[in-house]
Order: sequence, then structure tokens, then C-alpha cells
Amino acid sequence: MSRLWRSLLLVLTLALFLSACGDKDAPKAVPLKAGVPAPDFTLETMSGQTVKLSDLRGQKVFLNFWASWCPPCKKEMPDLQEMSRKYEDKVKLYGVNITADDTLERAETFILEQKLTFPQLLDKEGKVQKAYNAITVPISVTIDEAGKIVEYRLGQLTKEQMEQMFQALM
Repeated sequence: MSRLWRSLLLVLTLALFLSACGDKDAPKAVPLKAGVPAPDFTLETMSGQTVKLSDLRGQKVFLNFWASWCPPCKKEMPDLQEMSRKYEDKVKLYGVNITADDTLERAETFILEQKLTFPQLLDKEGKVQKAYNAITVPISVTIDEAGKIVEYRLGQLTKEQMEQMFQALM
């Protein structure tokens, strides 16, 4: 019987230790569905500017998670670039490079090759990727002025789907 208690005590101690190992500053992953508050984050752009999602409250936001090695990401970027121009006065569009699973050099090359002019955020530690459940890319997320998710879409978007997501913010 004492062997059972020791085993139980060991398991409980291990569980307690592991629960304390999380990064308290990391955004918490939440079920991402319409109406849920978007996880807050602070990331830097390629030029070193800091962007904090909660500072964008009162504005409509479109996030697109991508990686340089992702063929569907490459295919949808020209349409996203077009949408960034079309909605530049109405929606803040940010690309989010999952730099933790990519490299900065490849991301920079990708941006230059795609001729992207909208801001690109660098998720170097993968915390935002985790908070937004971006296990695979591309993923697109729209957020309303109150900071709540309007839509979360996994996979490559057609131009029509992008248009629908932008229009749903209007």
C-alpha cells in the first residue's frame, strides 16, 4: 500500500511541477470562434516597430499567419496584397510570420519576392502561433473593433473568400 501512495505522490508532484512551468507572459490558447476575445499579443514588425493587438481596439484587424516554406501561403499572398490596398483605410492587415518554424532570412526573401507592402509581424518564439492554434498555415483571422474574433479560417483563401472576410468586418 505504501508503494501506491508513493506513486500517487510522485504523480501529483510531477503534475504540480509541470503546471508551474508555463510561461506566464505567453498568450493563452482559447477556442477560436466568433465572438471570443482575440488573444492579445505584442510582436515586432520586420522594421522593429512594436505592435500590440490590444492597442488596435477600435479598429478592424485581419491577421494572416504564414511561413516562407508554405506553397498555399505563397499562392494567396498576391490577393492579400491587393486586399491590403483596397481596404487600407478600413482594416489593419498584418501578416504574422511563424518565425519559430521558419527563418528570418527566408521570411525576408519571401516578402521581397511577393512584393508585400502591408506590415509583417515576427512570431519568433511561437507564442502567438500557439495562442491562435496555428498548427498549420495559412490561417486567417478577422477581429472586430471590440477585439473579438469575427472569423477564423484555416487553409488557403480564394480571392472571393478574402473579400467575404473583409466585408464581414464592415
